[in-house]
Amino acid sequence: MMAFVKKYILTSEVFFHLLIFLAWGSMLLAYMRGFVGMLPIIGNYQLETEAVVVTCIVIAALPSVINRMATIDWLFLFGCLCIYTLHIGIYYNNYDALIENMFPTLCLAIPFFIIGRTLDIKQYIAPMTAISTLCIVLDAFYFLIYMRNPAKMAERMAGEYYMYQAYRLLPHVMFMFWQGIRLVSVWKILLGILGFFLIIAYGTRGPLGCLGAFCLVYFFFYTKFRFSFIIKSILICLGGIVVLFPQTILLFLQKILSSLDMSTRIVERMLGGGLFHDTGRGFIKMKLYEYLDRPDTFWGYGLFGCSRFGMKYPHDYILDFIFSFGYMLGSIILIILSYIMLKAYIVCSSKLERGFMLLLASCTLLKYNFSSTYISEGLYFALLGFCTTVLIKHRQSNAPLPEKGISEKTQ
Repeated sequence: MMAFVKKYILTSEVFFHLLIFLAWGSMLLAYMRGFVGMLPIIGNYQLETEAVVVTCIVIAALPSVINRMATIDWLFLFGCLCIYTLHIGIYYNNYDALIENMFPTLCLAIPFFIIGRTLDIKQYIAPMTAISTLCIVLDAFYFLIYMRNPAKMAERMAGEYYMYQAYRLLPHVMFMFWQGIRLVSVWKILLGILGFFLIIAYGTRGPLGCLGAFCLVYFFFYTKFRFSFIIKSILICLGGIVVLFPQTILLFLQKILSSLDMSTRIVERMLGGGLFHDTGRGFIKMKLYEYLDRPDTFWGYGLFGCSRFGMKYPHDYILDFIFSFGYMLGSIILIILSYIMLKAYIVCSSKLERGFMLLLASCTLLKYNFSSTYISEGLYFALLGFCTTVLIKHRQSNAPLPEKGISEKTQ
């Protein structure tokens, strides 16, 4: 019996690795659906096929996942489940939004905490690089070649503003830039540049802001190699040229994107001086703060509380917590989470782990000031899990050694 159990867990290890790969490369599922759609018989059941594949991997990997889970993991999952259930019962005005988002939040986003807890970035760096490469290449093929087909042009023009696609690709572009800069790898930097142009062509500003902030901080403050001072100086000079001649460079970029039949929305906003315009986010924040000033909102409006006012999310990371839990409780939760992340970042002894932590923070915490919400964001919970593991490792490594036994003392 024990031999069977060990064999099953060993087999489950393979599916556990597949689960990690699936979590990082979840955007590839869309391409799997497209491939399935071309097959006979099952071509009409694309979503069902995806659900079956994902469910089988999760179930097969479950023994290895459970084997890795500690008490803190069970407490976190149980606590999140209790909070969500409590909000369904208390905030009846949010009922429809809570029910609609229950599966994405409880079954897809929050379990990423376990992914973050069990992820050894040193072990998975190579396969994650391969997955990110595949994501960028497939996206480039799809939008630069396949969608340029005249039969697909109407569909392409109807979806010129690809905000969802840009944010979905963002972690992989960041990852390739991170690996390219860290290892001074030309082909990885070139792939990152390809992803950068794809994000520009998708026509949304938020991912560009997140990507730019990550690359600048990591390159100028975390990298040191031969001739790094010269290269950094050259890049600063190139940045100066862009500042001095923005019109010429933007018109050239617009011509390139137009020749590829890709969106020039970002470039046009730059040329028109509207890149930093609010587009309604400031008004949304102002209204939400007004709602918070009402006398009966001490505990906030609950998870997805924006839905009762016809809004999806606050477009502000801090406001998201305060609006959900009120000023006092929301601030306490924010302080605790911020302490966990900052403490983990400070005590982290591995440059690789610190870089990955910075990457996750850049494509989640920064992102929430432009779009989306932490509640249903898997990578946010992966960041929390990853930081928790770093803190636990640090505590264990600094724990006092046990006292020697009496028998050792007498020898």
